[in-house]
Amino acid sequence: MTGNHSHGDGRAFDVLLVESDPDAVSPFIDSFRAAEATEEVHVVTDGAEALDYVHGHGDYASVPRPDLIILDPDVPGADGGQFLAELDDCAELRSVPVLVFTASDAAEDVARSYGLNANAYLRKPTSSEAFDELAQVIEDFWLRMARLPPK
Repeated sequence: MTGNHSHGDGRAFDVLLVESDPDAVSPFIDSFRAAEATEEVHVVTDGAEALDYVHGHGDYASVPRPDLIILDPDVPGADGGQFLAELDDCAELRSVPVLVFTASDAAEDVARSYGLNANAYLRKPTSSEAFDELAQVIEDFWLRMARLPPK
């Protein structure tokens, strides 16, 4: 699998999952493990913690910058819109792809996410099989096919 990395250096991708619902975190992590994904998935549960993570503040001073961020826009603390705006304002983080991961199918939520420069809008799966399929699609496209920016 390492030959397919867009980084070309054989290391695992760092994925940041910003999700407060444990009922979504567990199947997401399990699905990446089942797909034998090549990622290290780091989980934070609120927007303020996510901002600390991406900026390397506090407990996150030594964490790597994520290669991909999967964001539930309804997390407590700084909401998804604030988080996306902050990424867009920071030159070194602006290039990190962000996939909005939500239960909402409202057109205004989709438009708002893309208006804040999200790279994709994904509906949260409702079954373990659908989580497995989503993890495989993310793995195949974002971490094998797409060329991600260097860190």
